[in-house]
Amino acid sequence: ILFSLLWQLPIELRARIYVPHTNRFLLPDEEAALVERAIRIHGLDKPWPVQYANWLRLLVTGNWGYSPVWQQPVLDGLLQRVPATAELLLVSMVPCVALALALGSVAARYRARFPDHLIRATAFVSWAFPSFILGLILMNVFYAWLGWFPPGRLSVSASAILHSEQFQTYTGMYTVDALLNLDPRMFWDALRHLFLPALSLGLAEWALLTRIMRSSMLDVLRQDFVTTARSKGAPEGRVFGLHVRRNALLPVISTGGTAVSMLMGGVVVIESVFNINGVGRAAADAMLGADIPVAVGFSIFTCTVTVLASLVADLLYAFADPRVRVY
Repeated sequence: ILFSLLWQLPIELRARIYVPHTNRFLLPDEEAALVERAIRIHGLDKPWPVQYANWLRLLVTGNWGYSPVWQQPVLDGLLQRVPATAELLLVSMVPCVALALALGSVAARYRARFPDHLIRATAFVSWAFPSFILGLILMNVFYAWLGWFPPGRLSVSASAILHSEQFQTYTGMYTVDALLNLDPRMFWDALRHLFLPALSLGLAEWALLTRIMRSSMLDVLRQDFVTTARSKGAPEGRVFGLHVRRNALLPVISTGGTAVSMLMGGVVVIESVFNINGVGRAAADAMLGADIPVAVGFSIFTCTVTVLASLVADLLYAFADPRVRVY
């Protein structure tokens, strides 16, 4: 589908995707010669199936085109921005899933009582809030008014630590690198900058997973094996912790795999709102600036992340439910 959309562009515009940036001004004849050379080398004047095969070959070999805005290959530019996005996704997703499992279990255990009503109402309101609206509200309250959680990724003092000779960069994720360098000051600074964007991004996913966990646990509680465990005198805490919760995880795991694609869509807006130089902000800038190679590269990156997340969800599903394991 992505190639079909790209194929609708004029051939000269598609050829410019593969024309590398030069540091000198090109005359019209020189620029036309480079475009013709790109058309010839990459077979852009060939039949559709041949062009599609060539495009796939270029993707596999790492040639995703050149960005005239970045003035570098698209894949290199995206890889430089992946750590910021990966860190944001991890900091938003891990607490989101943990809280969803815990609070969904509490809501199911105290069904139709105050804890259940409170959790369901909070989840309903959280799901109704668009992430970018929530992000703007949080920034106005906690940064513009209170000054607690600033945008960006690091403060000026922490940036000085980052660029010092003593600090070693391992992953590009500032919280992880700060822990590896045993620098708690930079760790808390990076975490303070991540709090608001992670909250804005993960709150809706938390609401969705909490409601699914609650519904799944209520379904499992009606199963015969739960009645059998209770009739044998098993403590209620053991019934919930050992029998109910593990079987209730299956729908949450399935939904969590698809939730990553929803988070990737939210990343585009959240990174722009909070001034995080990640893949999502690059995609937003590319769409506003008609940077076609970067926009296509972001689409490919999002598809790759979604497929990998689905694969991880399938593996976790097999771990949680031995019946689906393949030997």
